[in-house]
Amino acid sequence: MSISSFSVSLPSNASAAADVPKGFDFARRRGDLVNRLREAPEGAEVALVGDPRDIAYLTGVSEGISWLAVSEDGCFALTRHMLIREIGRVIGDCELLLPSQRSSDPAKIELFLTSELKRRSFKRVALDLGKVSAASYLDLRSNATAADLELIAAPCLVDVLRQCKDPAERKLIARCISIAEEAFRGLIERGAGGLIGRSELELARELESRVVALGADRQGFPDTGIIVASGPNSASAHHCPGNRVVAAGETLLIDWGAELNGYRSDMTRTLFMGGLPDFARKAYPVVAEALAAAKDALAVGATMGEVDRAARETVMAAGYPEFHYGVGHGVGLAIHEGPWLRAHSVEVLEAGMITTTEPGVYLPEVGGIRIESMFALTDRGTEQMDRLSVALDEKVPV
Repeated sequence: MSISSFSVSLPSNASAAADVPKGFDFARRRGDLVNRLREAPEGAEVALVGDPRDIAYLTGVSEGISWLAVSEDGCFALTRHMLIREIGRVIGDCELLLPSQRSSDPAKIELFLTSELKRRSFKRVALDLGKVSAASYLDLRSNATAADLELIAAPCLVDVLRQCKDPAERKLIARCISIAEEAFRGLIERGAGGLIGRSELELARELESRVVALGADRQGFPDTGIIVASGPNSASAHHCPGNRVVAAGETLLIDWGAELNGYRSDMTRTLFMGGLPDFARKAYPVVAEALAAAKDALAVGATMGEVDRAARETVMAAGYPEFHYGVGHGVGLAIHEGPWLRAHSVEVLEAGMITTTEPGVYLPEVGGIRIESMFALTDRGTEQMDRLSVALDEKVPV
């Protein structure tokens, strides 16, 4: 699942994450970013961060900071007057600045930002251009030229750090998984009888309600929504649930998760309504085998492409068309982030990474099967983080 924006439910007028989880060392993360600057050949002196998720990762503040600058000398952030006290409670070791105009106009804020960088005698500024709008980039470039600053493209500046989770992040993601699993068990506790005759949208709304009732801030895909795909709709990898009613003897694919303190979980299970469709008798074991093959390939030191190919080749060897997406992705502050498990990737897996694998078989006008689980890579091996069974005989509610 992909997602394009970031926010967290917070008390009124509070941009600071008042319930920042224990164990999160934001100063260390900013230190890691400074180390990245030191190691980069371009020689940037300061990292400029504007993406809300990246700012949250580095500060614990989920909204209310427009720009964060991090260097060996420390950090400063641009914020709004009404939020400065709340934010200061969370990041007291970071200097908070208010643009002198107190304006919400991005162009004026960026002019203030470049003036502040010049005042502090910075010359070379690292910026992830992939996370900056065209308008912001043009303003920054113009202002930087006037201020004798050099903007240095720094792809994945913070993304690389976010790929490897620390113990506190892993604990929070594990809680998201636990909530999502319990909500799912509640949804299917009455078996097929509690699902047949209900619309996809109704089931998605119930699952979302259960996720929140169990303690999540919200369901894990706030921009796109939980996927509930029945019958032939399950042949679409990212179906949007609608008014189609679930019928006996068909496939029901559910892709869902939970969000807590900005972190997410992401899983998929495929159910069969009171009996196996003919195509599923062969296809489901193949998908389960592909999931197992991906898990076996997931190891510190392996390439991301090796994991994708292990699952993809299992599906294709059984005579099914290949799935048209990378077999897995990282999950954290975004539902879709690095590491990216794609067929041709030569990047190496590292300890601390948390990733999904989600092989599938999709037959247009017939139906689809996908199984998605989450895994944590450690120096001791690969651990499956979710516990919902994928055994075929347990996927047939009665």
